Parts: sequence; structure tokens; C-alpha cells
Amino acid sequence: MTTSTEEENMPDLSIDVVAKAAGVHRSTVSRAFSRPEAVKSETREHILRVAEGLGYTMSPLAQALRRKTSTIIPLIVPDITNPFFAELAKTMTQAADERGYQLMLCVTNGDPAKTDGYFTAMQAMYAPFGIVAPSTKVDTEALKRFAFGHKVVVIDRVEGDSSVPTVTVDSRQGIMLALDHLHGLGHTRIGYVSGIAGTHTAQDRMDAYLELTAQSGSTPIVLDSGSDLDAGTRGAEHFLEMDNPPTAIIAANDMVAFAVISALGSSGVRVPEDVSVIGFDGLALGARFNPALTTIRQPIADMGHIAIELAEKQNVDGSVDHIVLEPELLVRRSTSGPRR
Repeated sequence: MTTSTEEENMPDLSIDVVAKAAGVHRSTVSRAFSRPEAVKSETREHILRVAEGLGYTMSPLAQALRRKTSTIIPLIVPDITNPFFAELAKTMTQAADERGYQLMLCVTNGDPAKTDGYFTAMQAMYAPFGIVAPSTKVDTEALKRFAFGHKVVVIDRVEGDSSVPTVTVDSRQGIMLALDHLHGLGHTRIGYVSGIAGTHTAQDRMDAYLELTAQSGSTPIVLDSGSDLDAGTRGAEHFLEMDNPPTAIIAANDMVAFAVISALGSSGVRVPEDVSVIGFDGLALGARFNPALTTIRQPIADMGHIAIELAEKQNVDGSVDHIVLEPELLVRRSTSGPRR
């Protein structure tokens, strides 16, 4: 049994300690970890056995600094409490693992300065590329300032800069699916709650709702166009104040839809008996919500895999692709025909 005194006298683990124990030069130990093909197989296996016995491993960051390249890829997201970004991180972790990368989750809380900080870290860690899933419009000037236009893929649309690969969902098609579903149920007065603003995606969904509603001959009813997480609650309050409220509500994302349903329920308004509500995301939580949420599903898993594929492709041949994925309607219990 090792005593505390013996533990205190044990040297700090380092390459030098491993080299001494293995009877080789420290540079040989370094190559065994960072360039294994440059070391004879029997020597490398001996070093690795000694290192394992000592409990020594070389950190990915240390290897990156030595090689001036790494397998660490940052996923920059605004808010990990939003299930959309949590699901995206989960699927991207799997996609990264399948390709030999390690995903590093970077949360900005919507602060552009933190995004700059993560870009700086990308440089220091020799990250091959990064993925940005913004809550605000991507600052293309920041990408240019850090010379990352060729090393970043954006999960959103980037206006006015075709040099950055992007993957997004056809928001207009999604809103059209929502409206067609509600029209098919007999709804003609359909309201809209925006939610988190500032992204091209959010603006695209709002524009699509306004345009398509007007084209159908109806009057748009925007219950709230705010830029914070309380938009759903305010939209519900606006609904309750109206003399002739809409019979259905489209929410710009599932989290807003959950907030609308909860706020209406607290005031005795039943969904879908009194008003139908449809979201946009397809979060797994929607199937377990009460009532189960009818929504427009984004292929979140596909978005993560495709983002990495776009980054790898750009690294190989310099190509810049912009992928627009098709959404689909998931009909559940939060929508039905109008009762009034």
C-alpha cells in the first residue's frame, strides 16, 4: 500500500519521468505519442506500457501545440439551456467521434466578445475548423478579422458573404407547411409569435408568415415579435386581451410554443380545444409535452453531420457549399379544427 508520504515524494508525471523510466530520450517519448509512425513498433509499445503503468497520458492540447494541428473542433452555441442546441451538440458529438474529432462545446450566452474569444482559442489550439450555431446574425467581419472564413461552417444563413459554408433549413417551406396544416383544419385567423430574434432564420420565418398569410387573403396577426425568451408569455397575454383572437398560433420555435401553451393553460385556455398551437424545431421534448406538440421538424442530426462534411470538404478542395434542408410536418395533439 502506498502511504501519503510516498505519494507526496512521487515526481510529477511528465515526458521526462516517462523517458527515465523507459530508458529512452524524451524526444522518443514525444514521438511515440505525437508521431507513432516515426518510432520502431517495439520501442513505441515499450514506451506506452511504461506510460500506462505510470498513469501518464499526453493531453490533446499538448499534442496540438507540438503538431501545430489538432482534432479538436469547437461548436459555438449561444445557449445550452435551449434544447435545440443541446440536441445539436449531442448529434455533432457523435458525428465528430465517427470522424476522429473531439468536439469542444463553447457557450457564448449571446455575447459577441465571447465568440471572438473562442476564435482566438481556435487559433491557439490549431483547430482544423469550427461550427457556429448563432443566436445573433453572424459577424462576418469577425470571421474576416480572424481569417476564419475558410475554417468555419455556420448553421444559419450568412447574408452578403458567400465565402462561408452554411447549412440551414428552408424556413419558408416550414411556415408554409404549418399554414397549410392549419388551413386544412379550417383555421383562417392564424396568429404568430416570433421569439429569439437577430438570426437570419428567425427573420426568414417571420417574413414567410407575413408574406404567405397576406397571399392567402388573411390579415397577419403578430402576437409578439420580441427578441427574448419571454415572447411566448407575452404573446399569450396579447391573445387573452383580444376581443377576437386567432383560432390558431404558429410559434417560431418549440420553446416559444411551450411557453405559449403553458401561459394560456394558466389562464384556463385549453390547447387544442380553444386554440391550436404549432411549433418549429421538432425537439424530442415536444413528444412528451402535454399536449404533445404539433411542430415543423428540422433534421437536427443531419445538420450536425453535414456541417462537419462541409468543413472537411472545404479543407480539402476549398469549395464553399450552402445546404438548405427540407423540414417536415409532425402532427400531434396540439392542433385540431376551430371550435368557435
